Amino acid sequence: MPATLPCTSCVAACLPAWPPWPCIPWTSCAPASQPRVYKTLRDAVATMYRTEGPLVFYKGLTPTLIAIFPYAGFQFSFYNSLKHMYEWVTPAEGRKNENSKNLLCGSGAGVISKTLTYPLDLLKKRLQVGGFEQARVTFGQVRSYQGLLDCAGQVFREEGMQGFYKGLSPSLLKAAFSTGFMFFWYEFFCNLFHHMKKAGS
Repeated sequence: MPATLPCTSCVAACLPAWPPWPCIPWTSCAPASQPRVYKTLRDAVATMYRTEGPLVFYKGLTPTLIAIFPYAGFQFSFYNSLKHMYEWVTPAEGRKNENSKNLLCGSGAGVISKTLTYPLDLLKKRLQVGGFEQARVTFGQVRSYQGLLDCAGQVFREEGMQGFYKGLSPSLLKAAFSTGFMFFWYEFFCNLFHHMKKAGS
């Protein structure tokens, strides 16, 4: 794997995060069932823009951009390392199924990468759900944050280090499946294009 690939993948991974506005209304609508603040996604977009301005759609952008660079880089780095480890521990006759190797190593890379960057993911989500406290009153304690550092400080003071890893288990399950299949299809199409190019030459 070329040395520049992890860096290139990091930059490419940032592009979907800009702008992040489609995720914000969806995050706001998801818990808004009791009481129901937004009737539809369109109503959420219009209400949020009218009451908080255009910057509301960029809540959580800072931790997103901070996390996506190491997350994407970790994915490719650990994927490459796990593939070498897999080939080292697996006998030669057991290496015929490349698809299983790609899926397994991709899942492992996703789990490790998500674990290392999860605190930033949690801060992003905490910042994104801010601004509609009325909808969360029935869920228990409602917190408000003034920014990334304030959010991190409150989590540490009130919940301790373990607070940065709340909800980690379902996130790891998602990362294992999504990253595993991402590398599965990545390798599949790379091999497909390689064979097409070889056949055409």
